[in-house]
Amino acid sequence: FMLGLTGTVDQCDWDRLCDDFRPDTGEPLTVRRKDQRRVGYDFNFHVPKSVSLLYGLTRDDRILEAFRDSVRATMEDIETESKARVRVSGKNEDRVTGNLIWGEFTHFTARPVDGLPDPHLHAHCFVFNATFDREEDRWKAGQFGDLKRDAPYFEAVFHSRLARRLEELGLNTQRTAKGWELAGLDPETMDKFSRRTARIEQLASAKNITDPDLKSTLGARTRSSKAAELTMSDLESAWRSRLTDTEAERLEWLANRIGKDTITEDD
Repeated sequence: FMLGLTGTVDQCDWDRLCDDFRPDTGEPLTVRRKDQRRVGYDFNFHVPKSVSLLYGLTRDDRILEAFRDSVRATMEDIETESKARVRVSGKNEDRVTGNLIWGEFTHFTARPVDGLPDPHLHAHCFVFNATFDREEDRWKAGQFGDLKRDAPYFEAVFHSRLARRLEELGLNTQRTAKGWELAGLDPETMDKFSRRTARIEQLASAKNITDPDLKSTLGARTRSSKAAELTMSDLESAWRSRLTDTEAERLEWLANRIGKDTITEDD
C-alpha cells in the first residue's frame, strides 16, 4: 500500500518496479543504485501431483482458492521476516523491516512433453529487491540470505496449510515418501501425468546426476516452450483421454467429495 499498489498491477507499474522506480511517482525507489543490481527473487510454490490432477480435471474454484490462500498466507509469513542492511552511525547489521513487494503468478501446467503439458498447479511469487526501513524512512535493498536459507521451513508451512485446507473441504490426505498426496489415487495414475519429472530423472540418470540442485538446472536447460495455443478445455480433454475407466471413476469420486464430510478449523 505504501506504493499505491494492490490487486492486479498493470505492465507499466510492474516495469517501473523492475527498473527500481516508484510506480506512483516515477522517482527512484531505493537510494543505492547500480547497473548490475539484482531485481528480485523468485519464491515458488508447487502442489502435489494429485492436487494438480484433480484441479486440472475439475477446475473447481475451491481447490484453487485453498492453494492461493495458502500461498498468500505463507508469503505473509516470509514478509514478517524481511530485513534490510543498516550502515548508519558506523553500524553494519541487519534490521527487521517486515514488508516486501511481490507479484503472484499462478500457472496450471508443466512444460510440455511431446507437445502436451501435464497438469501442474504452481505459483511464482516474484519478490522485488526492496523493503521499507521505517526507522530511516526510506526504501532499501532487502537482505534475502536468511529467507532463502529458511526456504525449506516456509515450504513445509505452505504444504501444512494446503493439506489442512483441502481436508477442510472434505479431501483426505496421506503421507508419502516425498511429502503427501490426496488419498484415493494410485501412484501409477500420478506417474502417468508426471512425464516432465520422469524425463528429467532419465536424463539425470544417464549423466550420473544425483544432486537435486543439479537436476533442477538440468530441467531448466532442457525444458520446451509452453504450448500457448492449447486452451484449458483442450488440455482437459487430452488429459481425460489418457485415463482408464477405473482412474476416471476414482477422480470423479474424489471430485464429489469436495464440500462433503468437511472438518472445521477447530477439529
